[in-house]
Amino acid sequence: MKKNILLAFVILCSSKFLLAQRVYPLVSGVTVDSILKVKINATKLATDPITGHLFYQTTDGSIYEVFMPSIGPVTDSLRFTSAQHGITSAQGLCFKDSTMYICGNVWSSTTAIGKIVKAKLQPNGTRVWTNVVTTDVYPSADPGGDHGFSAVSIDPTGNYIYLSSGARTHLGEIRTNGGAWPNCREVPLTTRIFKFPINTVGLVLPNDSNLIDNSGYVFAWGTRNAYDMAWDANDTLFAIDNSGERDDPEELNWLRKGKNYGFPWNMGGNANALLQSPYNVNNDPLVNHNSVGYLSGWFANDPTFPHVPAGVTFTSPIRNYGTAGDFFRDSITGKVKEASALGTYITTFTPHRSPLGLVFDRDSVLAAPFRGQGFLTNFMPGGDSTGYSPIAPYGIPCPFVDPCRNLMQLHLTYNASIDNYQMTTSSIVSGLYLPVDAELVNSSLYIIENTGNIWRINFPAYTAIKSVEAQSSNIKIYPNPAQNNFTIQTPNTEKQYVTVFDINGKLILSQTILNTTTIDASNFNAGVYTISITGNTGVVTKKLVIVK
Repeated sequence: MKKNILLAFVILCSSKFLLAQRVYPLVSGVTVDSILKVKINATKLATDPITGHLFYQTTDGSIYEVFMPSIGPVTDSLRFTSAQHGITSAQGLCFKDSTMYICGNVWSSTTAIGKIVKAKLQPNGTRVWTNVVTTDVYPSADPGGDHGFSAVSIDPTGNYIYLSSGARTHLGEIRTNGGAWPNCREVPLTTRIFKFPINTVGLVLPNDSNLIDNSGYVFAWGTRNAYDMAWDANDTLFAIDNSGERDDPEELNWLRKGKNYGFPWNMGGNANALLQSPYNVNNDPLVNHNSVGYLSGWFANDPTFPHVPAGVTFTSPIRNYGTAGDFFRDSITGKVKEASALGTYITTFTPHRSPLGLVFDRDSVLAAPFRGQGFLTNFMPGGDSTGYSPIAPYGIPCPFVDPCRNLMQLHLTYNASIDNYQMTTSSIVSGLYLPVDAELVNSSLYIIENTGNIWRINFPAYTAIKSVEAQSSNIKIYPNPAQNNFTIQTPNTEKQYVTVFDINGKLILSQTILNTTTIDASNFNAGVYTISITGNTGVVTKKLVIVK
């Protein structure tokens, strides 16, 4: 989040657009309620497992508790401020049992300090604050660019704290902060995912590459701004990441120990343009000439830009086969295209979507076709083909020709051939504006906007059905081998979601099915296909052979 965010959103608060906002479902079985008008500059939303109450945080470190009585209005109440926990620019918020964790930074004109603090609930209802991690002073990058300590998460075992420390640059360019830090790009405390034991207290992290990278605390490298992290039902950790002002895709990554996700050499699957020598920004169709980055000279020829370190390989973002959030700009022609319309994928989302609010149905509490799925919002509203929107908080660039004020459903599957996940996506709610986080409570997904509302998305809840229907043997695919068509027969009376991938992991088909559905395979090539069927009983995977 940008440190100058306040002015932009104060202006937005008076916008007639916000007064006319309407959030509505795009699929059957889902309803939407407006719950609460929140304070400006909200950043994160989390559930206290002890009280069951929602808490939200604002960028100045204020933390509010939300009260939702069965009768009467929903209200919020200020519980803590930066004076109590010491973080003046707060971004991350989560709970583990009776302890609240927050992360963020203390900025000065030329320096930064990153912090994680925790607040243990006491028997009398108060909380005692303790410093978990504090960094040495390190260079800030004003004006703008600093992403800071942006997300904190506790792993499902309750044994470790995960922290995202974002970049201090936009694309790895030199940021001197008015000359205070000559030739300074990234530093050892930035662009990393850290992992600390849950009982860590009073740890000081030095801004020293040898000490940091050999400390045992670095989980992964090369993340630019992993503003949100989330665990799926299999305890797999995913994180979203945005790519800056060039029209490079935004990322969803499967976070794994020891992996490097590419920044600053790779963003959204694209090589950093500054690696070109010489580089002429005026010949780059992915740079918007009205953007702050272009006008500020961030895309200047940079002959001292560092080479990729020897022996380093990058882990690619997750492939998105659409049909939501999959627009890209052609690097040769500059034209905007949609990956799913071309039968291909993007890694991972339309540029400038700024994905936020990543959530998984970890406990499979939702009914099909939402059961066990992932969900994601995005911060920026869509624009025209130039990447302009009159309602974008920072002007241009913003997502081009993408109706992206939505809640997306993510259907992830593992592809062994690439040792990574891939996914299909769909839009299920529209009308959100500047959402920053989401929290699933039972069968309701709460979404908080940066300056707006908390919205409640009501999903149909899972109702247990006969265990015999959970068995793979009750789902039939015939004929198998097939030639021009095949039929999927399932005893489930609810709608289910089917995806078909070829042997190389390419998405061939995605659609909903009900009971018995015949699928046209006349355009399928001969070969072996993987069919995944998602329903109330989980995910069933089958093999299908096509002969010609």
